[in-house]
Amino acid sequence: MARKATMMPMASGGGLGRRVVATLVGFVLLALVIRDPVGAAHTVQQLATWASEALDALEAFGAALSGTS
Repeated sequence: MARKATMMPMASGGGLGRRVVATLVGFVLLALVIRDPVGAAHTVQQLATWASEALDALEAFGAALSGTS
């Protein structure tokens, strides 16, 4: 007779490592903004433009799949 499979509980929480990495990333981003605020603003604008273009492309793809324009 086969053994009954049991589900193992998933580990909850991020743990100390995830918090340390998030804190380091936050400090690096803060340092970049303090060091070059104009460059940081330009980078954020570029990322927003690229994200907008990607969403427009996905919308066009979905419209093409559904047959609507």
